[in-house]
Amino acid sequence: MTQVLTSLVAVIGTLLGATLGYIFQRLNAARSDRQQAALAFSNAITDVIRSQQEWYHRKDEEREGAEHRAARFEGHRLRGVARQAMNGLTFHLPDPELLQQADGLLRMASDIHEATDTQDLATRTEAARQALSFFIQASAAKTR
Repeated sequence: MTQVLTSLVAVIGTLLGATLGYIFQRLNAARSDRQQAALAFSNAITDVIRSQQEWYHRKDEEREGAEHRAARFEGHRLRGVARQAMNGLTFHLPDPELLQQADGLLRMASDIHEATDTQDLATRTEAARQALSFFIQASAAKTR
């Protein structure tokens, strides 16, 4: 009887340990996916900001020149990349408040090239960077 009880306790302990290990592994993987989605979006927005500045400067130099067209195409391409990153964010971190913040950030970063002068460009760029910083802080708090 003692041997059966010992074996039963060992089996139950093994099953409990395996189950808890699986649960903790899943929780850790989900947290990692949320963090990766937020990081991918943040990186994409950083690229959008840079490309929008480039687009503004090339437009200022030669309105319809080859460099301006290339910068415009790159700006559109990177906005698409940021939109894809936002889709990942929506899938892994479906928090309405955070998604609304991310959408506003994407719109803000995408409009940088519409600056009227260099001061407006600097103001728009700083506002987008500040909004990105707030997004990073908010997403970090929600991905822990």
